[in-house]
Amino acid sequence: MPTYLDLLAQLGVGGAHPGGFMLTKEIIEAEKIPETAAVLDAGCGTGQTMQFLKSMITDVKGIDPDPVMLQKAAKRLKDSSCLIKGSLEKLPFESRAFDYVFCESVLSFTDAETSIEEAYRVLKDEGILLAIEIVKSENAEKLMAEEIETFYGFKSMLNEVEWMNHFKSAGFTDITVHSQQDFLIEEDEPTTEFDMSEDIPSLYFDMLAKHESLREIFHRAVQFRIFRCVK
Repeated sequence: MPTYLDLLAQLGVGGAHPGGFMLTKEIIEAEKIPETAAVLDAGCGTGQTMQFLKSMITDVKGIDPDPVMLQKAAKRLKDSSCLIKGSLEKLPFESRAFDYVFCESVLSFTDAETSIEEAYRVLKDEGILLAIEIVKSENAEKLMAEEIETFYGFKSMLNEVEWMNHFKSAGFTDITVHSQQDFLIEEDEPTTEFDMSEDIPSLYFDMLAKHESLREIFHRAVQFRIFRCVK
C-alpha cells in the first residue's frame, strides 16, 4: 500500500513541510550561513531547499530514501553528484562532516531518536541542526492523533517536551524553539511547487482527497516548531 511519502514523491511536491518554502528562506537568511560552510539537507525531497542553499553555498549535499524524489531533485538541480540515496537513521557520512544539518518535517517519519543521534554525529563541534517538525498539541484527542499518525505514517508524533528530551539526549546543549510567528513570511508568494510524475495511478488522488479531508483535524491535533540545536 502506497504511503503519504509516496504520494509526495509522485506529485513531486516541494515545500510540503509546515510553513512552506518561504519559512525555509526566512530561517536560512536569519542564520547568515557562511558560503564556506558544509551543509546537509537530510530528507531533501525534490531539492527545493537545496537549490536555494546552493545559490549561496558551495558545499551542499542532500540525502533522501526515495529514488523518485532524488530523480526530481537531480532534474531541478541539473546535478546528481550532490545527492545520495540513504536513511537519516544511518547517515553514510563521516563524523563531524557538516556545519549545518537541515531537517524539514522528516524526523517524524523516522525513528526520531536514532535520526537525531545521527545528525549530532555528523555535525562538527558547534555545528547546528535546524529542524522544522510537527508537535502534537496538548489538547489532541487520542483517536484524532491516531488517525493522523496512521494516515501520514508518522513513526514519531511527539509533543514539544519529548522533542526537547531527544535533542538533549543526543548531546545538544544549546536548544532554541521557535514558532512560525517568530518569522516574517511573505504570504503572497507561492510556497509549494509540483513536478508530477506521468500516469499517476488513481489511488494517489484518492489519498490526496483523504489528505484534504484531514486538514481540519490535522490543524487541531498538530502544531509545528522550529528547533535550532547547537552541538
